[in-house]
Amino acid sequence: MTGKVIGIGIGPGNPELITVKAIKALKTADVICVPKAHVEKPSMALAMVKHILEDREKSPKVLELVFPMIKDESELKRLWARNAAIVAEKAKNGNTIAFITLGDPLFYSTFIYLYHSLKERHPEIEIEIIPGITSLTACTASSKIPLAEKNESVVIIPSNISSKQIEEMAKQVDNIVFIKGAHRLKNLVPILERAGFTKSSTIVFAKRCTMPEEEVMIRKLGDMQNWDICEDYFSMVIIKRSEFQSNRK
Repeated sequence: MTGKVIGIGIGPGNPELITVKAIKALKTADVICVPKAHVEKPSMALAMVKHILEDREKSPKVLELVFPMIKDESELKRLWARNAAIVAEKAKNGNTIAFITLGDPLFYSTFIYLYHSLKERHPEIEIEIIPGITSLTACTASSKIPLAEKNESVVIIPSNISSKQIEEMAKQVDNIVFIKGAHRLKNLVPILERAGFTKSSTIVFAKRCTMPEEEVMIRKLGDMQNWDICEDYFSMVIIKRSEFQSNRK
C-alpha cells in the first residue's frame, strides 16, 4: 500500500505557533523530511519540532534533503527531481512522510519545489498540505499594524524584481510587503514617492519575528535614510500608503 506525503507548515519560528493538526501529523508520521540549504548547516525547522518528536513512543526516521540556494535552473531541477525520487520511494514503501517547512508550505517555501516534482514525476502519490502561520501574518501581529483593512489592497513583492516593476505595482496598491527586501529599503524611497507614497507613509521593518531575537521597527517613509538597517535572511518590510498610529510598546 502506497503511503503519502504531508507538507507541514510549522510556523514562523516560535514552537508554540505550530498548529494542532501539524502536531498530530508529526506524532504519527513514519518519516520526518527536513529541507536544508547546506549539508553541514543545522535545520531550524527540525529544532522547532524536536520537543514534539521527543514525546513520541517510537522515534521517526529523519530524512535530511539538501535544497541548495543556487541560480542554475537546470541543476536545481535535477536536484529537485532527485529529492522527489527519494521521497517517492519511501512513500511507495507504505510510509507517511512529513515534510516540515517554516511558515506555510505554499508561501515562498522549499516544499513547493518538491510538490511540483512529485506531481509531475510521481502522480500516484497522495499529497496532503497542512497550512502554517506565515511570516507575513506573524510580522503584522508583532508590529500590531494591520496588513489590510476595509478596501485596502496588498501586493507581496520578492526582493529581486526590478525597480520599474516595483514602481508600477506600487501605483496600484495601498500596502506593500517586501519579502527579504531589507537590503534595498533605502533605495526604494524615491521609487515609492513617485508611486504616490508620502513621507508620512508607515513602514514596518521586522526581523526574526516570534523568535527570541525578534526586532520590529515602525517609522515613517520620510525617516528612512536615518535608519540603521541590519539585513537578515528572516526579514520583511511592510509599507502602508497611509499613516498608521501605532500603540505598540
